[in-house]
Amino acid sequence: MKKFVSVFCLLVFAQFLNLDNSSADARSRKSSGKKSASHAGHSKHQAHSRSKKHSGKASHVAKHHGRHHKHHVAHRPRYAYPVEMFMMHAPAFDTTPLPQDQSDQIAHDFKYGLAARHNPRALVRAGVVKFHPLRGGIFWRREPVKHIIVHSTETGIPVSAIRVIEGWSGRGRRHPGAQYVVERDGTIYQAVDPDLATVHINILKTLPGINNDNSVGIEMNHCGRQNYPPEMVQAVIRLVNYLQERYCVSQENIITHRYAQQGDHTDPVLFDWGGFLLAKDKFRQNAIASRLDNIKDVAKTWQEFDGAQIAAEETEAIEAPVIKELPQDMSRIRLQSPPAPAPAPAPGENVSSPDMPESLLDD
Repeated sequence: MKKFVSVFCLLVFAQFLNLDNSSADARSRKSSGKKSASHAGHSKHQAHSRSKKHSGKASHVAKHHGRHHKHHVAHRPRYAYPVEMFMMHAPAFDTTPLPQDQSDQIAHDFKYGLAARHNPRALVRAGVVKFHPLRGGIFWRREPVKHIIVHSTETGIPVSAIRVIEGWSGRGRRHPGAQYVVERDGTIYQAVDPDLATVHINILKTLPGINNDNSVGIEMNHCGRQNYPPEMVQAVIRLVNYLQERYCVSQENIITHRYAQQGDHTDPVLFDWGGFLLAKDKFRQNAIASRLDNIKDVAKTWQEFDGAQIAAEETEAIEAPVIKELPQDMSRIRLQSPPAPAPAPAPGENVSSPDMPESLLDD
């Protein structure tokens, strides 16, 4: 009996020890779980902090890089043309003044819109247009002229037309420029022969179909809120009409820089474009009417001249004596009477001719 009680007590004590160890293990696991959760939360917080810090640093770097990139792009403009295609000097042409009567005729034709038959070099030689050559920014056209584009210089401060051209020329081999600059007093300066091309519009921003190869640029010397003197406007009207007739430019292709580069340029600034077109159209209509009158006058002159000339030639041909073509010594000339005609053949007689084959006579 004592032995059984001893065994029972040992079993109870062992069970008690097992329960205590299980509780200790549970407490240990619970504590470990809390600690692990705390550690995980702390690690997550540290990771979030590091991520936020890194993200902020990366964002700062990205912003800095973006600023640097923008700054970098601003100082590296894109060029639509390679520098090798530009000429420093246009081909030379004869600038010797024409005789006074010829110069007066060209000036008259330009004034009244009849100068399209004269090339641009002739206008320079006649003194109608002054020549101040551009240096650099010149290249050969690769398309026919289709557009005439009117600009205003907008130099910031008032300067002369020559200063405008020199400002272009001082920028090396590749730079902007226009074929013509019109001074405020109406003087027209040719910087480049319009048969050649210059960069007066940015083809990266123009409407489709408009480029420097197929357009001529005219700059009006203007600054800020200056007006456009009547002498200047009249000179531009005559120049536009001349170029329109010379290069057969359609009416709708006479445009402004503001239209060619919409949203990018506003010139010609404060210029009455609608009024200009009306005045130009009236000038052109008068020029066409004058040209038709000239054609009629020339046609009348041709008719009168041709009729008189034909009548004189016919009279001379009729009345011209044959004797003047003969030798003066008429005594040596013996006139022979024509031979008597041969008698008619008798009926049924075979007739032969020495000039015709017998086979043909038999037929």
